[in-house]
Amino acid sequence: MIDAEIRRRYRLKYEFAYHYGAPRHTWSAVGAKGAVHLHITAPVKEGDPTHGGIELHYRQPPRGMEDIPPSHDDCGLLHQPCWHDGSSLQAEEYWIPLWRQLGNDHAAMLTQLAGHADKMFEDEDAD
Repeated sequence: MIDAEIRRRYRLKYEFAYHYGAPRHTWSAVGAKGAVHLHITAPVKEGDPTHGGIELHYRQPPRGMEDIPPSHDDCGLLHQPCWHDGSSLQAEEYWIPLWRQLGNDHAAMLTQLAGHADKMFEDEDAD
């Protein structure tokens, strides 16, 4: 169950699809300052790697990107121009182990993702 306060601040979504034949899980949290998007592609057979990535989509240019044009003219998550940053390393080191620990608890994954969004967008506001 996702807390009502989180649902008030974010539009949350979980999606499942096959990506090049491999099962792919995608979670997103879209809020007033931007969006966080996480994808994890599970192995098809024993020994195959698990891949993932986490991306931030900012509504306004974040610190260090003020003089850079938007990464996307029409962001699929925000439906406006956005500035984009992402990390596959963070997905490997934090999110994939968390996903394995939580199993198919997508509400828990979305709650964690919303907490990550809070931190990232709050850090952006800190002076």
